[in-house]
Amino acid sequence: RSLESELERITGQFQETRGRMRELVRRGAERFRRVWEANEEEAKALAREALGAARTIQAQQLGMPWEEPRPRFLDNVGPPGGRREKEDALQVAAELLEGGI
Repeated sequence: RSLESELERITGQFQETRGRMRELVRRGAERFRRVWEANEEEAKALAREALGAARTIQAQQLGMPWEEPRPRFLDNVGPPGGRREKEDALQVAAELLEGGI
């Protein structure tokens, strides 16, 4: 009886800790995404500024025609990785938390 109650207590603590860990992971991922997006916007603004300076130098100072490049990263939003990669990562994390791996 004593061992059964101890097992129930420890199981409850484990489930509570697992829930806290999942919440911590969720909040950390959300914070990471917000920071990533803020840094991404700043990087895009700096890239656009650099392209503007390059256009000015090439057209006005060098007298050469300007062809604006279209860097693909200016179209990105958020961290790299598709939805499937995120789901796989979440599955691995869940298995680790449950002791499955």
